[in-house]
Amino acid sequence: MLNFFNKKKEGRELSNFYEGVIVLEHNRIYGSGEAAFHGSKYMKVGETTNDINRKQQLYEYAKKFELGQEFSSLTDNEIKKRGGKGKYGMKLELDEIKKWEEVCFDVQRKICKYKYENDHNVKKVLDSTIGKVLIHPAMRCSREKVKTRLWEGRGEMCDGKLIVLGGNMLGNIWMEIRNMTT
Repeated sequence: MLNFFNKKKEGRELSNFYEGVIVLEHNRIYGSGEAAFHGSKYMKVGETTNDINRKQQLYEYAKKFELGQEFSSLTDNEIKKRGGKGKYGMKLELDEIKKWEEVCFDVQRKICKYKYENDHNVKKVLDSTIGKVLIHPAMRCSREKVKTRLWEGRGEMCDGKLIVLGGNMLGNIWMEIRNMTT
């Protein structure tokens, strides 16, 4: 098992907070997976709306996450907040959130795949994890609360077997990519 997150030395390259250029469709360039994820959120939602004014608002906000734009000098925690957490960021309507939830896993796969194919350090780390379960851990989270987390998880041994609590979607996506390339 490998727990990976940005502040841990081993495996930090698999974190969305790991800094490195990511280029997505329409040549949108980001400085981290976190910026690419949130920038893509507003871009993808904007593609689905028929309201011209809302579409423009979403596209303009999405651009702020790109490298060289307003949010690119922020820390990844601040970028995460601008992605709609708490009182920061542009709020999405319920129907917009549902539209994002339909495509968010595909967007994250594209981010991870780009990192794997274009960043030697990411490739080296992922290739070194063959046979390991990858866990994107929920930090400072109770055992019960981690079960409700989508992107994070927690590995626990039970009767000699590893079980993963929570969705651990980022870890699962990395394992999918690893399995397709080995």
